[in-house]
Amino acid sequence: MSSTIRTLYSGLAVLLFSLSPNVIAQSPAVPDLTGLSIEDLSHVRLSTASRHLEDPRKAPSAVTVIGSDEIHRSGWRTLADLLRSVTGFYSAYDRSYAYVGVRGFLQSGDYNARILLLVDGHRVNDNIYDSALVGTEFPLDLSLIDRVEIVRGPGASLFGTNAELAVVNVFTRRPGNQPRVEITSLAESFLGRSAEVRASLRGHGYSSILSGSIFRANGAKHLYFPDFDSPDTNNGIATDLDGDRYAHAFGAVYRGRFRLEGLFGTRDKIVPNAPYQTVFGNAANRTKDTRGYVDASYSHSFTASTDLDLRAYYDAYRFWGSYPYASSDGSAPVVQIEDAAADAIGVEAVVGHKIGVNRVVAGFAGEHNFRVNQRNYFTGQPPYLDDHRSLTLAAVFGEAELNPTSRLTFNLGGRVDWYTLYGTNLSPRIAAMYFPTVATSIKYIFGHAFRAPDPYDEFYVDLIDVTSTNTKLKPEHIDSHTLLVQHRLGENLTGTASLFLNQLNQIIKEHQDPLTGGTHFANEAGDSGRGAEFELIEKHPSGWSVRSSYTFQRTHSGESGKRVMNSPMHLAKLNGIAPLGRMAFLGTEFLFTSSEPNFRGDLIPSSFLVNTTLSTKRFASGFQFSASCYNLLDRTWATPTGPEVSTAATVQDGRTWRFRLTYRPKIPHGQGRP
Repeated sequence: MSSTIRTLYSGLAVLLFSLSPNVIAQSPAVPDLTGLSIEDLSHVRLSTASRHLEDPRKAPSAVTVIGSDEIHRSGWRTLADLLRSVTGFYSAYDRSYAYVGVRGFLQSGDYNARILLLVDGHRVNDNIYDSALVGTEFPLDLSLIDRVEIVRGPGASLFGTNAELAVVNVFTRRPGNQPRVEITSLAESFLGRSAEVRASLRGHGYSSILSGSIFRANGAKHLYFPDFDSPDTNNGIATDLDGDRYAHAFGAVYRGRFRLEGLFGTRDKIVPNAPYQTVFGNAANRTKDTRGYVDASYSHSFTASTDLDLRAYYDAYRFWGSYPYASSDGSAPVVQIEDAAADAIGVEAVVGHKIGVNRVVAGFAGEHNFRVNQRNYFTGQPPYLDDHRSLTLAAVFGEAELNPTSRLTFNLGGRVDWYTLYGTNLSPRIAAMYFPTVATSIKYIFGHAFRAPDPYDEFYVDLIDVTSTNTKLKPEHIDSHTLLVQHRLGENLTGTASLFLNQLNQIIKEHQDPLTGGTHFANEAGDSGRGAEFELIEKHPSGWSVRSSYTFQRTHSGESGKRVMNSPMHLAKLNGIAPLGRMAFLGTEFLFTSSEPNFRGDLIPSSFLVNTTLSTKRFASGFQFSASCYNLLDRTWATPTGPEVSTAATVQDGRTWRFRLTYRPKIPHGQGRP
């Protein structure tokens, strides 16, 4: 952890405690929005699809909302687990990072750069690799989440780069009015253990929430990798080389419409599968990601029709990677260090104005990356990559929602981004929506989005040619067409069907040199994908809920016509929650993913997983318990890898367990009142 980040977060913690008197308050109860019908959803307002609170029926995108109740009752461990349950999403894990695919696109080596990840509207993709960290590397505890809004399809018309396939906006819990502190202990397979402490504070016009957590896991003791099955490499068995640890801190303080929020997360992972042709079985194979920000925002209503949102922030990201390579003389391995750092400041302003039944949104964003550094060196030697840069971007965007009749809505939006390196990019979005009845909506959505090459794509140098860089890289673009129909089939049952067509052009892909094993990035002609999605959601007031979906997708290369890597043709999912008496719930999910090719064209077999969680409401004066079993049937399954890993696929864990206990002690009556 750098001294700069330590200082910032220490100062933030002091500020939060000083602004908040000795009052502890509970976060308000959060409704589970996932299974609401169209009629119920009309009373809920979403903000991610159009950057303002709106009726979900008029959202110009396919939107899924998952609330805190479903997160708890489903027992998801990471954001990747949550996203894997969503229509059209699937995941992969290479024992280093978790990856998420959407509608047939999941390219190894891009670190989820085609998905925009937000926390409370703040961009969390880092400024070196553009990575959306969704596994244990995600810097926020899932128990802090109020809800997650997942927008499938391009969102660059409002958010800019990375929002090609989806926008995932994670909203954190807010402090409430009742005294509350929470202490959570967790134990899971592979000696995994964690502790979380959080409290809500309120008084003298301020309210705040503070949280901290640590996690440690030894990982699987023995992992077998057939590509290394020889006596020289322990017969392909990696022993005690799957360790994982992280620490999180989060704080937010509110006063009226002002909010100051800070987030910090660091994750250290031992990587057991010897990527990039490193030495197998060496504990020096490890990566460390540290992500943090401080964000100050203010909202103001000039009139009942006009709102202003302002945001200013500081972002920080650090990466450190260690890679042992065999020495030429057969002595001890030499260790390559990859070291990256990025710091940025930015501002954003968004104005929304209603004109009768119509609405207009306009905004500006600017960001200056005053530190974008990448270094590569072998220990004891001078660096062969020592790149230091500062980068700037600016953008203007706007959107108009036009309602010529009560049954017809048009949504027209666009954004212009300017980069010091790449010039300008235009990202339009057009949606036409027809509502023949109060129970039915029909939408056609066209979106054009882009991803600018990140500093890793553009300036990283490996040992293929240490004198050249990929300065000729161009931004990639996607054109997306979606036809979506949603209909309320019954009082508690909603059905959705959609057709989609995506064309990804000038795609930035990772290439591997067959002689050295080094990798670099280059633009290619592009990939195209098409498919259909079907979803049924049913929810009853008694607590029963079911969310099921089926996705057919076919994505192929524009050059060869073959299926692209990491792209299954069929996804089928069933997520259900059932009340057990008055005090408990049983959450179960069934996940089927058909076979998919890896980067070499090898077909990785299909998988069928069953996960189940038993959870309770509060009992015994403040306790809450959950027990989860993952891969209940103990199926053998694997996910494809990219060219950086020699093994064709990474075998995932068999049956595993997790137990979680939360204690919310009662605060004595009257204590801490302002």
